[in-house]
Amino acid sequence: MRRFIAIAKTTALEILAEPLSLLVLTASLALAVFAPAFHYHQFGEPARMARDAGLSALFVGGMLFAIVGAARSVRREFESGTAAVALSHPVSRVQFLVAKACGAYAAFALFALAIGSVMAVIVNGAVIGAAIARKTGDIPRLWCVSYACGVASIVLPYIVGAVLNRFFHFRFSLSAFVATLVIALASLCYRPDASLLRLLPAIALLFMPAAFFAMASTAAAAHLKINATSAVCAVLAACFLPFAGNYCLSAALSGGGSIPWAYVAVAAVAALPATIAAAIVGTAFTPSQL
Repeated sequence: MRRFIAIAKTTALEILAEPLSLLVLTASLALAVFAPAFHYHQFGEPARMARDAGLSALFVGGMLFAIVGAARSVRREFESGTAAVALSHPVSRVQFLVAKACGAYAAFALFALAIGSVMAVIVNGAVIGAAIARKTGDIPRLWCVSYACGVASIVLPYIVGAVLNRFFHFRFSLSAFVATLVIALASLCYRPDASLLRLLPAIALLFMPAAFFAMASTAAAAHLKINATSAVCAVLAACFLPFAGNYCLSAALSGGGSIPWAYVAVAAVAALPATIAAAIVGTAFTPSQL
């Protein structure tokens, strides 16, 4: 178990330290923050645009983050020979591949925490902005404090990462990623609203496809080069699109609606067979592939 945790932890840190991971996080945050700022109508509900943009950013960005992060991490292990070294110790193939996938999934969880926190801040800002507009008669806008927190979560981490890298020789990408998470969580603590708890089931649902794609990307990378792995995952993503509506349920939250946790549990059970199948395929590599 100790080796399993060590492999998973190392994988998560490797993914968080990837410059591409930081770029995906920044792009997803930009969609969640800036998309609601340029709306001209509220779709019948003040926070709908903010909520839909945030969940879309988490869904698309999360899939890309899980796929690319897992594939690059696993492929690096095989090409550098560290996979063979790890398997020469008492670490089974199943344990190694599943630990790599769990590490990628842990990194995705931090990614989702950052996006979800900023989304909640922007949704709250949209509600407050609409309330202010009703009193003043102005055009509904995002509350300036929430919007400033969202922009800060995009800009400030790069400054923090640059300072830590320049003066303390910390990894820039990892420092900026952690700074993004800290700023996002700190922003969420300012003027929280209990109604934001409705977002939790919708966010939890998006963990299911991420788990499958993290495992599928890990499995493909154990057999294929990075470009071929990306192509396989792109095909899997295209096949998944008809079922995406079962996991990205932003419409269910419209008009004060909610998603029952029982549905989240059923969705998790439905995603489990495909995830297990991907794990079985991934652990079927031969010693010649190491």
